[in-house]
Amino acid sequence: MTVTPQEISRARIADIGAREEQAYRDRTPKSAALFERARQSMPLGVASSFQAYDPYPLFMTDARGSRISDADGNEYIDFDMAFGVLAAGHSHPLLAEALQHRVANGTCYTFPVEDGIALAEEIKQRFGADLVRFSNSGTESTMDAIRVARGYTGREKIIKFEGGYHGHHDDVLVSIQPPRDAMGPNESPATVPASAGIPRSRIAETVIAPFN
Repeated sequence: MTVTPQEISRARIADIGAREEQAYRDRTPKSAALFERARQSMPLGVASSFQAYDPYPLFMTDARGSRISDADGNEYIDFDMAFGVLAAGHSHPLLAEALQHRVANGTCYTFPVEDGIALAEEIKQRFGADLVRFSNSGTESTMDAIRVARGYTGREKIIKFEGGYHGHHDDVLVSIQPPRDAMGPNESPATVPASAGIPRSRIAETVIAPFN
């Protein structure tokens, strides 16, 4: 069987994109209004830059299990699940009960707590870890992991795959969605800062590799 290449119609692609964007706007006017309000107080109108996208992000109000609802009452299946944090789903009754207990007894002591020991023991038992150190975000986790690896190996260079996001610290905030004219060759992509304010000297030790 012979497959004949078809010429891609950029005009048709643009037309489909415009229709889909208008449908998005038509069903999410409250998210649009919340976005305009948020822009007056927060850079890009969001708490974290990855949440910003065109024409505006959805603003969520409620979630149960695998379902999440936006400000306009539209319901979605949540495939993000906070990037793995919500493995048990949204608002699981056991988690809600545990959180209510913790809130009633204080949430931030600035001191060690027994709950941390119990969780570390559970992680060790389930995944075979030797020791556990908790962090506040994925950014902090990858930053610490790179520091540990450099300390152990004595090497300074790290490899990061083009297109991947691993937090917003300077070592890895590169070549996430680089401009096409700055990407470099396919086999040896350039190291492209994701924003202003990232020193070239800081990313000189980050080598970009093509994924697959």
